[in-house]
Amino acid sequence: MVFYRKLSIRSQLLFIALLITAVLLFIIMTTYVQMSSIISSNNEQYTKAMSAQIKETVHANRDVIDRLMTNIAYNQDVQNFLIEENKVQVYGYSKRMNSLLINMTTLKEGILDIVIHGENGRSYDLFGGKRWTAPFTDRLSPKDSIHYFGLQHFEGAYQVENSLLVGMKIKSFQSGDRFTSVIGTLFFVIDPKALIGSFGSNSKQYAMQSYLVDRDNKIFSSNDPNEVGSVLNAMITSEVRPGKSGSVELNGTKYIVQTEDLPEINSAIISIMPEDELLRDISTIRRLELIILMIGAVMMFILFKLVISNILNPLKKLMAFINNIKRGDLDTLKNRIHLQGYAEITVMSNGLNNMLDEVDTLTRQLLETNAMLYEAELEKRKSELSFLRSQINPHFLYNTLEMVKGMAAVKGAHEIREIAKALGQIFRYSIKGGDTVSLKTEMGIVESYIQIQQIRFGDRFQVHYAIAEDTWMCQIPKMILQPLVENAVFHGLELKEDQGNLTVRSVLNERQELVITVEDDGLGIAPGRLRQVQCALNQYENTERDPEEPQISSIGLANVNNRIKLTYGHPYGLSIDSTYGEGTQIQLLMPTRGKEHGQI
Repeated sequence: MVFYRKLSIRSQLLFIALLITAVLLFIIMTTYVQMSSIISSNNEQYTKAMSAQIKETVHANRDVIDRLMTNIAYNQDVQNFLIEENKVQVYGYSKRMNSLLINMTTLKEGILDIVIHGENGRSYDLFGGKRWTAPFTDRLSPKDSIHYFGLQHFEGAYQVENSLLVGMKIKSFQSGDRFTSVIGTLFFVIDPKALIGSFGSNSKQYAMQSYLVDRDNKIFSSNDPNEVGSVLNAMITSEVRPGKSGSVELNGTKYIVQTEDLPEINSAIISIMPEDELLRDISTIRRLELIILMIGAVMMFILFKLVISNILNPLKKLMAFINNIKRGDLDTLKNRIHLQGYAEITVMSNGLNNMLDEVDTLTRQLLETNAMLYEAELEKRKSELSFLRSQINPHFLYNTLEMVKGMAAVKGAHEIREIAKALGQIFRYSIKGGDTVSLKTEMGIVESYIQIQQIRFGDRFQVHYAIAEDTWMCQIPKMILQPLVENAVFHGLELKEDQGNLTVRSVLNERQELVITVEDDGLGIAPGRLRQVQCALNQYENTERDPEEPQISSIGLANVNNRIKLTYGHPYGLSIDSTYGEGTQIQLLMPTRGKEHGQI
C-alpha cells in the first residue's frame, strides 16, 4: 500500500484499469469453468440415469427370456423329442412341441425364432433358423448356463437385419444313465429391441450418441438405426474404463465418453457427446462476455484520456510551477498560473493565485516587523530571567543574617565560624560559574545549607538523601533546590514540636525525565491554602491575571517554578501535595540533560 501511494496518479489509474480488467477476465473464466463443470456433471448424471434405466430394462427382459428358455429346455415333450428312438412317437412329440414353441413366442414380443438341436442330429425350428444356428452348438460348453452370443447377421432370414442369438444346453432330467447329460441345444433368435427396449430415445435431443455393443464392439442397438450392425471405434472403449467418464479425441473432435458394463448379456452401454455441443451455449455466453469486456475496455480508455486531459495535465503544469517556486525563482512569484480542466482545478488555480497575492503583502509586512519582534522577545526573556534570579540572593541573605544574629547572642564563636564557612561557600557558588550545574554540584550546596540549619536547630530534624546513580550528572539550573529545602525547613519543620524528617530524592521516570522530590513530615498545608498554591502554580502561562487571584506566599516556590517554566516550557515545573498535620511533598520535573546540554 505504501508503494502504491508513492506512484504517480497516471500509474495508479493504469494499475486500477489493469486490475479491473484482470478481475473481469478472472470472473469470466471462473464462471465459464464453473458452468462447464455443472453442465458436464449434469450430463454425467443424465447418462448414468439413462444407463441405469437401460440396465433395469435389460435385466427384466433377460429374466423373461431366461425363464422361457428354461421352461422349454425342461419341458417333457422337448425332452422326449430329443431322446425318443421311435420315429412315430417323435412325430407326435414334435407336434406338441411346435404348439409349445409358438405359445412361447407370443409370451415375449421380439422372439424371431426358436431352434432346437439334438445331440443325435435331430433338430427343430419355427422359421428355418437351424441352418444358421448349427455352427454355434459347439461354442457352448455343458457347464455354461444361458449364453448371449451377441449380434448376428442371418442374411435376411428374419425381418430385422441383425438379430441377437441366445443359447443354452438342454440336459436330461429323467432318471437313469442319461440323467443330467446333455441331450441338445436350445437357441432363441431375438430382435435386440426385445431385450433393451427403445434404446437412447431421449439422448438425441442432447446431441448424444448412445450405443449398446457386444464384446467385439459390434453395435446391436443405437439411437441411430443406421449404425446398428457396425463396429464402434475401438479407441473409444480402450481410452475410458467401464463405469467411468473421460475425454477422447477422434478426427480432431473432442468427445466426452461414458461407459457402463452389462455383464448379464456380455455387452456394454457407450454414451458419446461432442464437447463442443455440450458446451455450445456457454461458449456463446463467453464470447458475449468478452465482447462486452472489449467494449468496456474501450470506454475505460476514453475515460482515462479524459482524466489525463482534465486532471493530470493541469496537475503536471501546477507541479512545475510549484517546483520553480521551491527553487527560489523570484520571477515565478511575480507570475500567476491559469489552469484549464474540471471545476476543482480552476478553483485550485484561483486559490493559488490569491495565496501568492497575499504572500506578497505578508512578506513585505513580515520583513518590516520580524527583526523588531525577535529582538523584543529576547530582551523580555532575558529581563524576566535576570529579575527572577536576582530575587533569591537578598531573600536568602536576609534570612541567614537573622539566623547568625540570633546564634551570636546565645552560642560561642565555634558555631559562628562553621556558619560563616558554609555561608561563604553558598555565596561563592551563587555568583560564580554558568547558569547550569550538575545535580551532584547542586546537592553539595544543599548539604552546606542543611549544615547551617542543623547548627541552628540541633537535632530537631534528620535529613535523608536518595539520589539515583544515573541522575548525578544531570544538568539543572543553579540554586534550584535550595529554595525548596528552605521552604520545607521554615514552613514545615521549624514549628514542629517533636523531631522531624527531611528527604531529598531523585529518579528518572519512564520518559527519562528528571524527577526531584523534597519531602518533609512537618505541619503540612491547610486544604484551602493548598488549593490556592496549586492553582497559582498551574496558572503560570496566563499572562493576564486577575489581581484578586491568590499568589504564592513563598517567594522561593514561585521563583523555582517560574525559572523552570521559562527555561524548559510546559509541562515542566513544580507540583505540590500536602496533608495537613502530616507533611508536604514538592516535586520538580525537568528534562534530562547531560554535560553536552548544559547551556540554557
